[in-house]
Amino acid sequence: MKKIIKYILPVCALFMFTACEPDYETEGVSRITYFNDIELIGEDNLVVEQGGTYTEPGAKAFEDETDVSDQVVISGNIDVNTVGDYTVSYYIENVDGFGKTITRKVFVLPADRKISDEYDGKYTGTNSTGVYPSAVTITHLGEGLYYCTDLIAARYEKGFEYGSAYRIPGYFYINTAGTEYYGLTTSSPWGEWTVANGTLSGTTFDHFLQFSTVNTPITLTKD
Repeated sequence: MKKIIKYILPVCALFMFTACEPDYETEGVSRITYFNDIELIGEDNLVVEQGGTYTEPGAKAFEDETDVSDQVVISGNIDVNTVGDYTVSYYIENVDGFGKTITRKVFVLPADRKISDEYDGKYTGTNSTGVYPSAVTITHLGEGLYYCTDLIAARYEKGFEYGSAYRIPGYFYINTAGTEYYGLTTSSPWGEWTVANGTLSGTTFDHFLQFSTVNTPITLTKD
């Protein structure tokens, strides 16, 4: 859907008791600016195997009905030799200088990783505040990239009753043996947390979630 904003150009201003002469050349003049529509080509999350090649899919953009994809500015550095998560940004600006940015996550994963849907499902979370059945969901996004809705197992959402805004979602991968897992990136109201000492027994995940001086033991058990 095109986003349109209409500007009415000011004719004159009245300050206190001082008036200005009307400018009949601009009276009633208006113009329309079209905000760009921009969207990613391909997936929001892409996986590249460590040591492989990243091929940029790009983005497409339109200003009103005009294709301006060639004006999209792409930025971001991806080290395909280093395991981790990277962000690619796509910026487009319309003729009136209004810009818009969208992003894509690129995950560089080692060849030694497990690719399986067996971990998909609901999990009971256990932490220092209690046990919370079916409080967490883990999803295999493909190619060995996994997403967890709350790596701290509802400690803040339910334990402290802060609500869903205080979940700590994140991405991780599992080694081929299915015995260890490694956090890639997390998000929270406080900033980035670290997943440490991730061990896996069947479909039971155990780790410590760390932030500053906080070091919280967590267990996620598939329902």
